[in-house]
Amino acid sequence: MTTIQAIILGIIQGLTEFLPVSSSGHLVLFSRLFKVQEPSLIFEVMVHVGTLLAVLVVFRSEVLLLFRSFLALLQNPKDAKQQMEQDPGSRLLLALVLGTIPAVLAALLFKDQIEGLFSSSLFVGFMLLATGTILYLTERLSGAKQRLETMTLKDAVLIGLGQAVAMVPGISRSGTTIAAGLVRGLDRESAARFSFLLAIPAILGALVLSIGDLFSGAAQIGWGVMGAGFVAAALTGYVAIHFLLDLVKRGKLVWFSYYTWAIGALVILLHVVS
Repeated sequence: MTTIQAIILGIIQGLTEFLPVSSSGHLVLFSRLFKVQEPSLIFEVMVHVGTLLAVLVVFRSEVLLLFRSFLALLQNPKDAKQQMEQDPGSRLLLALVLGTIPAVLAALLFKDQIEGLFSSSLFVGFMLLATGTILYLTERLSGAKQRLETMTLKDAVLIGLGQAVAMVPGISRSGTTIAAGLVRGLDRESAARFSFLLAIPAILGALVLSIGDLFSGAAQIGWGVMGAGFVAAALTGYVAIHFLLDLVKRGKLVWFSYYTWAIGALVILLHVVS
């Protein structure tokens, strides 16, 4: 992998991690275009860390609130139940934990099957069509008024199921989690914000599970090349978060359904004629 390829793939990851168009699907397609094979797993971890940095910067106030609530729970574990009832940060922290569990279970139970799907660009094409359909249907849900502060723990688990489904390449993580939030009655902005916050433990978990592969494979790719991808992903991820928040507020999520339908159909067509 060259530095230019790393930057391009980093930009793709930064944009597609948060825009509801499936980052894993795009990385599979563009990695095949650039003929990048084995290093892709290690590189994907690094660019995901870049997007993690973008989330932490944009939502620094929420992250600080979560950190303070976590410390308070550690200092007074006996009062955890009372704190969960009274402290918004503690409730949000619990919601993120519960929302992460479905993806963790899916990763443990179906890791090999999911990884096998990354080798099929045709499958990615069909899943991109599915992502477009999900976005198109859920964009019609415009009457939701529930705020993030009033979200129930059941809402968090069901949104987490959407994140678990999005482990399949071609299914958008942000798309399915925002869609699940809208279905559960969250308003547009709250659904988007919880989706972004839910990305934090997901990316951290992926990094922890892949840390051994990261250091063993770094010499094969080169830290400079991976650093270029990391920076590109962080910068474009920051821009993508603000861009999507604005579009979600304006009710323009349906734009991405047209894009994923088009690119999904193109992928399938190219596979058929090749």
